[in-house]
Amino acid sequence: MPQRYYGAKDLATIEKFNRELLGEPNISDDGIIDQFVILYRVSVYETETNMYGEASEGKVYKQGVKLPCIVDASDFDFNYDDFGPDNRQTVSFAFQRAYLVEVDLKPEIGDIMQWNDGYFEVDKFNENQLIGGNFDNSHSIVVSANLVRRPTVNLEEYRGF
Repeated sequence: MPQRYYGAKDLATIEKFNRELLGEPNISDDGIIDQFVILYRVSVYETETNMYGEASEGKVYKQGVKLPCIVDASDFDFNYDDFGPDNRQTVSFAFQRAYLVEVDLKPEIGDIMQWNDGYFEVDKFNENQLIGGNFDNSHSIVVSANLVRRPTVNLEEYRGF
């Protein structure tokens, strides 16, 4: 389908500017924003489940992958109850879709993100930032995640590019 306002050159220019801003860890190229997150995915085959399909021994995670992103974090919210203090935080991670396609990785609900000495579990997924309203030009993937306690079972170091 020919595009009237956003041609291939325009899309390539947008892609180039975003790569300069975010950086590319697969070629050790730091960007201007230079913010990274480490994504850990649950290893379904290595996680042992009981007869109810629950991971009673804890989940096993694959090796982490370092990804460039833009982070929008809310303030900490502290809760005090009979069990002691607990903190909560909601964070949005925005990824460039073209880069995720290049490294063959897409964040999913249930994945763990490591950022700022905290671990966040993805609970929402949004992929509707379209360039020029064209469905073929999805620009970014934005995930929302909540602060969780550090997973204790087989959380390996990240895979460096």
